[in-house]
Amino acid sequence: MTLVLVAMLLALAYCAAPGPVLAEAARQGFTSGFRAALAVELGSLAGDVLWIALGLMGTAALAEAGGFRLAASVAGGIFLLWLGVRALRGARKEHVPTDDNPFGERAFATGAMISVASPYALPFWLGVSSSLPGYGISSHGAFGYVAFSAAFLLTCVVYALVTAALIACGRRLLQPRFFFAVDLVCGLALIVVGVNLLSFAFAHAIG
Repeated sequence: MTLVLVAMLLALAYCAAPGPVLAEAARQGFTSGFRAALAVELGSLAGDVLWIALGLMGTAALAEAGGFRLAASVAGGIFLLWLGVRALRGARKEHVPTDDNPFGERAFATGAMISVASPYALPFWLGVSSSLPGYGISSHGAFGYVAFSAAFLLTCVVYALVTAALIACGRRLLQPRFFFAVDLVCGLALIVVGVNLLSFAFAHAIG
């Protein structure tokens, strides 16, 4: 029971942290509705499965030492810059919000790529993988790992549904002029995170 509760609390802390996933989900959701926001959130959850596997297998430290984080930072920085520029271009067009985005696969893939390249994922799972033995996960055997993973993922799914619903409800109450600000703010936020990722990669490469 304690292990499940820990997994749920960790999932809430991980999902609720402001970052590129939330920014892109808000931008997509305010522009195209519930399904678009949910697709980004679920896509990020699919990417999280990789990090959960690494964390529970105890290979996060190996990934850190092997340069995986550097490669992910470069790829993620470039991708986030592209998303930010795309959002700013959308702000310039001053488009009118449309119905649910028919290209849900694209939003899903975007969420997955952001999650895999997230600057927060590796430090988070490094901390989780080192603290889980204190909660006795190994003493439960395979059941402990399954229970932790299931509780974490289920909490993330519930969070994704609630977040997408709130974005969709808020979208109906907003004036069209507001969507320019959404694209502008989210675009700038994505660019800032992308630049920070590339700066980290550059400093790590020359250091």
